[in-house]
Amino acid sequence: MRELRENILPNLIAPVPTVETLRNWFDAARIPRLKSNPLAKRGGGTTFYSVAAVEKFLRSRTMPGKVHAL
Repeated sequence: MRELRENILPNLIAPVPTVETLRNWFDAARIPRLKSNPLAKRGGGTTFYSVAAVEKFLRSRTMPGKVHAL
């Protein structure tokens, strides 16, 4: 999530939403999560989101400088 907020999202929307807001949006849109340790039952380290799916989601819901409410 940190890398998305620092590298990808500033190119798509401004200001970049909070981590909690992004997580809610991504979960509601069913964007795939990738775990750094897929064998861990709980926790398992960092969770990553599919960058391509995040970009597609944001491009489908944004206009220059605005994010539509979900």
